[in-house]
Amino acid sequence: MPDMLRDDDYDRPRGFYQTTRPLSHSSQNCAAMTSEDYFHQVFSSLPRQGPGYSEATRKAWSLIPSVPPCPNILDIGCGTGTQTRDLAALSGGTITAVDIYEPFLAQLTGWVQREGLSQRIRTRQASMDDLPFDQKEFDIIWSEGAIDIMGFELGLSLWKQYCKHGGFIVVSDLALFDSPAPQELVDFWKPYGVTVLTEEEKVQRIADAELHLLHMFRLEEKGWLEHFYEPMQKVIGTLRNEKGDDPECAGILNALEQEAFMYRKYKNFYGYTFFVMQKP
Repeated sequence: MPDMLRDDDYDRPRGFYQTTRPLSHSSQNCAAMTSEDYFHQVFSSLPRQGPGYSEATRKAWSLIPSVPPCPNILDIGCGTGTQTRDLAALSGGTITAVDIYEPFLAQLTGWVQREGLSQRIRTRQASMDDLPFDQKEFDIIWSEGAIDIMGFELGLSLWKQYCKHGGFIVVSDLALFDSPAPQELVDFWKPYGVTVLTEEEKVQRIADAELHLLHMFRLEEKGWLEHFYEPMQKVIGTLRNEKGDDPECAGILNALEQEAFMYRKYKNFYGYTFFVMQKP
């Protein structure tokens, strides 16, 4: 994922192939679908909108020391809420799940209502760079695979204001494991404005944000393949059979398949790293 993106890139579903800005739900009902519609159709059909898996969420949670009995948690860029559900099971606290794309929130809200968790989980449509919350409101700020949308450094500097002193910030973000990256990978990232920092550079950004890094670990390969690209490929196959003759659709599907191909080829060079931090 990119560490630096344009201002109009905020709060879009994860994936190197990005659309220009979020869509309204009604746009997907139009007869002539745009590339943005197809992009959101793919991601709305996935169990999660970026690489990850429940075991990684649980591991990151286990690395937080001294969690309050009923923590107030902010889940930024929640998507359809796979990790939100995990956090609800792990914490016993209250969760505010934020995303800019209303259909994602509608899916999560439906699950919350079915499970009878409306008293513990609320959804809020908002942009991650302009969150409507008070300073020092939350015990824990959580974000899996979303901080890259606005940039690692900027995200930490903005989000930390919503965290209580002594509270925790947990994010997963794209990082370069081996430097320099192969030229083919650099060339693939370049049209998307992607600049991937090394883990060491991200650790320095954490220090620059005046946060304490407690733990870090890499997301295992299955978080990318078994839990993200493989489900995506099934959706792509179905959509290609139905709409593959539409150039707008074909362009999106080809780009997403190329992204998955590049990960499989260069997975030893990059991936997601979880960072568990504390605000002093």
